[in-house]
Amino acid sequence: MGRQRFSEDEVLDAALGIVMRDGYKSVTARRVADAAGCSAQPLYSRFGGMEGLMESLYERALEWVAEYNRMHAHDAKTVFASSGLAHIRIAREEPKLFEFLYHSRYMSAESIEQFFSHVSQPGVEEEISACYNLAPAAAHALYIDMIVYTHGFASMLAVGARFSDRELMRHLNSAFESFLEQAGSSCTNGKAQDRKGQVPPQAPRHPSLAAVSCNAMRAVSCHHARPHIVTPLEGR
Repeated sequence: MGRQRFSEDEVLDAALGIVMRDGYKSVTARRVADAAGCSAQPLYSRFGGMEGLMESLYERALEWVAEYNRMHAHDAKTVFASSGLAHIRIAREEPKLFEFLYHSRYMSAESIEQFFSHVSQPGVEEEISACYNLAPAAAHALYIDMIVYTHGFASMLAVGARFSDRELMRHLNSAFESFLEQAGSSCTNGKAQDRKGQVPPQAPRHPSLAAVSCNAMRAVSCHHARPHIVTPLEGR
């Protein structure tokens, strides 16, 4: 008989484990209850039904990704580059989680900015602005451009594409250089100003600050930490 007392975290972690192994469509009240060691009925009273559970589970999945990004914020030379690596790595190594987050009806994004809020990492815009002498608006635009471009590759990897690290890095670094040049041009054309109303100097060329080598990608792909998921009765 399942336990009557349990925490929401236990239930959501158990459900997240199911998503990662078998996909979000495999999440049922019975499977979650079995994994969490509780009866199915309290799931309905606690979450208001399966739809409420899935919505809470989506938020839990976003928290997992945020923690993953924090754990790998310094895998590359900048947090900016590290966040891009992490996004690609999750697509490759946790494709079912990636599907739930970005290819399911539970992702509610009615604009690029709303999608950006799901994927962006704290502090990255400030880092971009400081590294490349870009105004906040230009740094924001550059970050969005790189997220959308990187997400395209990640989505293909999540459904089975087998791009080499070298090919990925060549395209990502080339795109970054183009977006950086565009951002620098917008500043010098007066389309973006800093907080004092001054036009910043054109972005200097520091490709090493954003470029990610194939060796760096291989290193963090082979040895990386994952947030812990507590599943009380899994594997018993």
